[in-house]
This record gives sequence, C-alpha cells and structure tokens, in this order.
Amino acid sequence: MVCTEVVTDDVERVMSDPAFDYTPSWLDRALERIAEFLGDLVSPSFGGAGGTFGGGVGGVVAWLFVVAALVAVVVVVVVAVRNRVRRPEVTEESTVDVEHRRPAAEWAADAARFEAEGAWAEAVRARYRELVRRLVDARSLPDVAGLTTTELRRELDRTTPSASGDFDLVSTVFEAAWYRLEPVGPGDLGGLREAAARVLQAPRVPSGGGAPLEAVGGVRL
Repeated sequence: MVCTEVVTDDVERVMSDPAFDYTPSWLDRALERIAEFLGDLVSPSFGGAGGTFGGGVGGVVAWLFVVAALVAVVVVVVVAVRNRVRRPEVTEESTVDVEHRRPAAEWAADAARFEAEGAWAEAVRARYRELVRRLVDARSLPDVAGLTTTELRRELDRTTPSASGDFDLVSTVFEAAWYRLEPVGPGDLGGLREAAARVLQAPRVPSGGGAPLEAVGGVRL
C-alpha cells in the first residue's frame, strides 16, 4: 500500500511539470471551434430534407458560410503571426544618403590620403565624389542622392553644357576604376583632376536662359 502511494506521488509530481502541460492555446481552441462549425455546415443534415435551408438555395448559402469561415481563419492566423513577429525598426541611414551629404572638403581629404598610399582606385572615387559635391553645392547638379553617372551627365548638359566633354571624361575614369574594376594609376588620376578643374571653371547657364553665369569656382583638385 505504501509503495502504491509513493508511485502515485511520483507520477503526480512528474506530470505537474510544465513540459507535460497540454492545455491548448487560444488559437488552437479558436481553430478547433471553427473546424467544428465547418463540420456542421458540410454535414449531410445541413441544407437537406428537414434542414434549416432547403433545396439549392440552402446549399449556396452553406458554401457561402464555408468561404467566409475560411477567410476568417486566414485573417486570424495572419494577425496572430504579425503580433508575434516583431518588425525591426529601421534607424540606420543608407550609405548612399550619408555619402551624398558629405562635404567636398572631406572627399578631398580622403583623396589626398589615398593618393599618398597609392590606392588609385579609391583616390579616383574620392575625387569624383568631391567634384559631384562641389557641383551640387553650386546648383549645377540637383541635390538628389543616388543619381547614376548617366543621370548626372544629363543634368550637367542642361545646366553647364560647355563642361559636358570634361565631365564625361571624369565619369569614364570613375566608371572604369570603380565599376569595371580596370587598373588605374597616377596618370589616370591626373587626367581626371585636370578635367574636373575645367568642369568647375565652366560657366553655368541660368535656368531662365540668357547669358552664362559665373564659373562654379577655381577649386584645385
């Protein structure tokens, strides 16, 4: 008798562990009730002889209830999943936006450092970004992040058409070094800097037409 009581106590203690708690969740209970409701709808007694709805109309109404119930199930599942999965908040700014707002002086400092290190591709990129930032500051290019070299060429053709050839040269060197990963050296960088200086010296056409405005500036690159 004592042994039986001891075994019973052990069983009760083990089964009281949370791991053996099989109580259904609210979602499980809701789905079970919906399943029972659907089973009642599609049962032979529903809509048949002696049922609440008679004939073909009753069958149509029954299937409408079935479709509505299925839609309700999908909605419940989607809401439950969205509530349980926490969406991460986007707090970091994109690299494109950050680079676009960097002052030209910072790009110039980076370029000088890369040139001293012999990192020619990085120096080409920094000199190109410096030129674009100076043109944006001078309103020769729109202050919009993420524009491609083709879009920048098109915008400069509109505001400073006399600089188109030199800006195309600068863009070509930049594309070759940074996108096509072609080897570049000090000669390529020197040609880019000379062309960039001419771009900055080119007069800007006013938006309303008329005589060209002053040059962007005689900044040495």
